[in-house]
Amino acid sequence: MKSNINEQSANKLPTAYRLPPTDVRVILFDIDGTLIRAVRRPEYRGRIRQMLIDVFGTCGRIAEVDFGGKTDLAIYREALECEGFTPAQIREYLPRLETTMVEILDELAATGEVFRLCAGVSQLLEALAADARFVTSLLTGNVERLAEAKLRVVGILQYFKGRGAFGSDAEERDHLPEIAATRMNEHLGVRLPPSQFVIVGDTPRDIKCARHFGARVLAVASGQHSIEQLAAHHPDALLADLRDTASVIRLLSEI
Repeated sequence: MKSNINEQSANKLPTAYRLPPTDVRVILFDIDGTLIRAVRRPEYRGRIRQMLIDVFGTCGRIAEVDFGGKTDLAIYREALECEGFTPAQIREYLPRLETTMVEILDELAATGEVFRLCAGVSQLLEALAADARFVTSLLTGNVERLAEAKLRVVGILQYFKGRGAFGSDAEERDHLPEIAATRMNEHLGVRLPPSQFVIVGDTPRDIKCARHFGARVLAVASGQHSIEQLAAHHPDALLADLRDTASVIRLLSEI
């Protein structure tokens, strides 16, 4: 199946081209804890555990793995390496895992709300879409098809133009910004430096991967980490949430 986000990457963004390249900023959003939060986390996690059992015959130590800021590939490796599964073997099953995860999400969504938008997200995405200085895409630990499915069920998939980077692209999150930048530069037909990319995320790993690449980073304490915990990692900007659209837009343009 062709990716919806990948399909969008064929659609250029005329408004961005009317600005000098130095005025354009690409905003790469994390998903879980930044844009959305789980409403039925135990049920969703339980279905993921059963999926691993169905595919690999075991869910390993998935119940002990901290998901925060990690790619799906890293989560599966940590869960299954104790059972002797290698990263190469996990990657071999990735298409099946992606398909099954999307099916699980669709089944759950048919019976009620699974994810809810974090405060201020709808207003922010609408404002960014109307502002030619910004191009919005994704940098998430979710595998690509699951990322799309999550955004689709909460009604915000249409805001993300071009193809960013996903947990199916690399196991290490630090490698994702460069992948996203390469794709977005190709999509826009420009060569923006790392400093014109801004990563928006809710975990120390979002901050770390931005630093690894040289991107700017706006940390938001809408997930499992407090403002104090995020501040210890020295993001370029830090907010409790994304409610104040004007303040977020100002920070994204200045950092």
